[in-house]
Amino acid sequence: MKGKIVVYAGPMFSEKSAELITAYGRAQIAHRSVLAFKPQMDSRFGQDVIRSRKNGEIPAINISSVGEIANYDVDVYIIDEFQFLTGDVMVIDDMANKGKKFFIAGLDKTAEGKPFGLMPELLAIADEVKKLTAVCVDCDKNDDDEAINSFYLGQKDKDIVIGNNEYIPLCRKHWLARMNAKKKED
Repeated sequence: MKGKIVVYAGPMFSEKSAELITAYGRAQIAHRSVLAFKPQMDSRFGQDVIRSRKNGEIPAINISSVGEIANYDVDVYIIDEFQFLTGDVMVIDDMANKGKKFFIAGLDKTAEGKPFGLMPELLAIADEVKKLTAVCVDCDKNDDDEAINSFYLGQKDKDIVIGNNEYIPLCRKHWLARMNAKKKED
């Protein structure tokens, strides 16, 4: 089997987890051994599960560091919410060089528009990157842009705030407008 690293990046609500669930199912159909992983800190949908809002769920192993996946020997590795993990992404590169396949999803940018966690390093070693978009909640039918950013509705007192109801997907134009308005409030 040829190694490969496929990354799904984009804002909240862009169906990244749905892509992983599909990859998991395809690996099973192909009779490949497959395991899914997610960050320990992400318990939005419960522990030990990756869930999509539209596409079901798969069992997952909770990890904190990228290096923990090296403790498992399977053909295909599924990793969700990669931006929350710590460690060295070269572990994944080394494993892919030995024939392992990876399907990984994560937010490429913070709600403030900055590169998020280890995602820039992961994108640099990926064989394939699929930038997904969501529907901008501020666009109307005449202003139909794809959401490429997540926006945090409240005030943050720390860098990472995990949740669903606090974030919305926005296109570039509406994200900039809301960020400028938020800066004026501060």
